[in-house]
Amino acid sequence: MLVDYGGQSMAFCTTCGAQQTSDHEAFCPSCGNRHTAAAGQQPPSWGVVPPPPPPPAAPPTMMPPAMQQPPSMPPPGMSPPGLAPAGWQPPVSGSGGGKGTWLRVGGIVGLVLAISAVGIVGWRVFSPHGGAGSPEDAVENLMNAAADQDPVGVLDMVSPAEIEGMDDVYDAARERAKDEDLVDGDGVTDAVELEFSDLSFDVDELSDDIARVTLDGGRYKVSWDPAKLPDRLDFLKDESTGESESGDIADLFYDEQPSVMTVKVDGRWYVSLIGTSADYTYRSAEREADYSDYDLASPDWDLAAADVDPITGDTPEDVIANLVDAVNSGKSEQLLANLPEDLVKPLRPYVPVIDELQREGGWAEGEIGLSVSADDLDLSTEDLDDDLVKVVIESGTFTGTAFEEGYDNDTGSLAVEGDCVDVFEEDYLGDSGCASDIPIVKDLGLTDLFFVVAKVDDGYQLDPGATLVEYASTAIDGLSSDVVEKILDELRDEVEGDGDYYDY
Repeated sequence: MLVDYGGQSMAFCTTCGAQQTSDHEAFCPSCGNRHTAAAGQQPPSWGVVPPPPPPPAAPPTMMPPAMQQPPSMPPPGMSPPGLAPAGWQPPVSGSGGGKGTWLRVGGIVGLVLAISAVGIVGWRVFSPHGGAGSPEDAVENLMNAAADQDPVGVLDMVSPAEIEGMDDVYDAARERAKDEDLVDGDGVTDAVELEFSDLSFDVDELSDDIARVTLDGGRYKVSWDPAKLPDRLDFLKDESTGESESGDIADLFYDEQPSVMTVKVDGRWYVSLIGTSADYTYRSAEREADYSDYDLASPDWDLAAADVDPITGDTPEDVIANLVDAVNSGKSEQLLANLPEDLVKPLRPYVPVIDELQREGGWAEGEIGLSVSADDLDLSTEDLDDDLVKVVIESGTFTGTAFEEGYDNDTGSLAVEGDCVDVFEEDYLGDSGCASDIPIVKDLGLTDLFFVVAKVDDGYQLDPGATLVEYASTAIDGLSSDVVEKILDELRDEVEGDGDYYDY
């Protein structure tokens, strides 16, 4: 395009607006697109997309000097060098677009990817992970994840304090299973298919942080096709045939509607395995109390949100001593304060129930209780990740006495020496044995008796969840190919005859 500046003709690229260095240029040195003919000139026979009409003059705006248009800029309607003009569109096929077009398209793609990356990073960092927005969604998501054979999805719906670290255990277990050709596909096994439909729930919000979710209705469909098992499990293919079944979920639970307890953690709802177990235990005791005409105390659901100062120990020996003191105090609240706060949250509502049973004896004739002691302890420690410490009991004696008013006390003790344990009842030896004498325990490397403590404030607490994870991790580390083959041989013998290596 030719523009007259005071009698001097100057040419500008109609695609990017850059000034031409010569009237005879065929391609723009800035963007690489072919120049269109100047006004009055015939365009080349191959043609190009005509430039868009100049936009209407914009109203004056206040801009900082650095953003104001310099005198050397093209006139209104033209774009500064390196920027596409207003209304620009990429040339159609055959229009002769050069490297500038592809650079510009690449820039747009790069911008889209950058925006997407920022969105993904923001979602990973700021969006809540795990849990659900409501109690019923947490339960439904867990059920569907189980049906989809998505263990990570299941773990995402369980209270984090109860399963922290189990995702790593699952990943390690799955990798070992893949190495041993024991799994196919993305799920746990293609041989089982499970589907839930028409799910409905009844929610009883017991407090701001605790809710019981009861399954009101729903259907299931499950199928078993042993032909889809991995070849290494062929002994199962020969012993079973394909089956399928469907029906109402309620029919699987006879006269009782299934329910689970959920807890709110950091604004998200999760299924609590500990809370569900406690709820079933309490409701079973409630039915027994009704039968025995005993007035059982009710849980105080608001205690789930109670702010309790943790009880910690400076050393592993102190942790054990604190637990001993808590048991001997007879105060369940003190015992719970020795354990991770989020873990025992769903148990706190039952503190009044337990304390009353202990004081009054419940169905017993008088006060009941338990006293314990830990003596001659020899402990060794190993630092783990995430402020965790593994504590191995090299030796020690643990004694417990159960008492009930009006009856003789029952006393027993357990003596640990290495991987061997002697159990005493009153004045005689009740039982004894060594972990290394049990083939499966020895093969999996589970011969140490240990627990795991977690860093809390300026001290340590027993962490039952981390202890379970460490035992599971140890077992997976012990799953060598030889051990896997022994386990499969034993399973094969159990299916086809009698196994004698591992005693299940």
